[in-house]
Amino acid sequence: MSNKVIRLGGSHIGNSKSIQNLNHFLQKSDERKFVVVSAIPELLEIIEQSIINVFQKNIDTEKLRVKLNSVFDEKTGEKITSEFQQLAEQLGNLLKGVALIGDYSPSLKDQILSFSEKLSVEILKIQWSKITRKVKVILPEEIGLITTADYGNSTFISVNKKAISKLTESILIIPGSYGITENGRVSRTGKSAADYTAAFLTSELGANNLELWDLDNDFQRADPEIVSTPPVIKRLTYSEASELAYFEHYSFHPRTVEPLEQKHIPIQVINSSTSDGSIETIINTETFVEMQIVKSVACSDDISLLKLDGPGVGLKPGILAKVTTQLNDAGINIKSVITSQTSINLVLGKHIGDKALKLIQQLGFSSVKEISLEKDVSLIGIVGHGMQSNYGVSAKIFSAVASNKINVLLSGSGASDLASYLVVKSSDKEKSVREIYKAFF
Repeated sequence: MSNKVIRLGGSHIGNSKSIQNLNHFLQKSDERKFVVVSAIPELLEIIEQSIINVFQKNIDTEKLRVKLNSVFDEKTGEKITSEFQQLAEQLGNLLKGVALIGDYSPSLKDQILSFSEKLSVEILKIQWSKITRKVKVILPEEIGLITTADYGNSTFISVNKKAISKLTESILIIPGSYGITENGRVSRTGKSAADYTAAFLTSELGANNLELWDLDNDFQRADPEIVSTPPVIKRLTYSEASELAYFEHYSFHPRTVEPLEQKHIPIQVINSSTSDGSIETIINTETFVEMQIVKSVACSDDISLLKLDGPGVGLKPGILAKVTTQLNDAGINIKSVITSQTSINLVLGKHIGDKALKLIQQLGFSSVKEISLEKDVSLIGIVGHGMQSNYGVSAKIFSAVASNKINVLLSGSGASDLASYLVVKSSDKEKSVREIYKAFF
């Protein structure tokens, strides 16, 4: 039997019209359908807050149960099912155990957070059962969805195709974002990583394409909170989509393309407001260079800039290696590195800048005269294939910011043919996006 894989975002659960449209869309084919589901945002927020409450010695499992039940009631309007109650009780017991023994390993954190998806699919099952009875929940552990043991950021390894071949139901709902390690522990592949889960299953099950039932934030040419009604981007390459995924105003997991790229399996973003499967964006390997080259002007406030300055930075070997090793050992991710002969600039997450600064100050470089951190900064990304092979793109970018008296603190381009980056003061972010957008669109 051939297979279809579709990702359903948790924000759609509770939206009866969206689920009806999805059901109608799926009934058009005779394939076995795997619907990979991300967590309902409210449920994930409740569980994340409960983890915080545990360490503040403020855990109340009865209050937690009431909150979880209220989400069930709001989304379904039905009586709480025994399956949902059992999951809520298991979650409460895990949190009690953490509070009692104070043990909170990365593995245990993944196990607790996985309940956000497990509870979500139970709610979806009830909602979908009002339309059709041909729906069944399948957990990753039931189909041997194996991951590495990199808790919180694991990688899918394999799935038990023999177990899948025995499934007879036409619509199978799978909680996304987690799998099982070879020793049977829950391991998450990232927050809201159902896109990646669905992509892996698409590749392993030989589906023709991966279908995303809408995105919470579409691939638009700019952040709609800054630029009024920017158009949706119709065609993207895997690389362009992955680049844009690192900006908060896009809701696409960066690793989604990994299992698909080598096999050239396309991704289709489906418009959920209709039942005919209207495609909004296609993502594949085909490099499509648009007339204006740039496809999107993206932005992020989630950065800090760690700077190492000194006349001997370019002469002294090993400085960058020591810095990256120190941060790697502390589990700190470096988003980007931009260097010159007298300066090393590290682009980091906003909330880890202070920790990184203290770690680097401990290294004691004699050739580094100043180590500083800038937090009131934003990153502007200008994305589109052909940026380095077409004349005038960089000039257009810098003319747009210069003519509007925007000071660029740092810039980087040339690392790839699809992106240029500017670091500006946060107060200049919106103006930068608007002016660069106007220059190209």
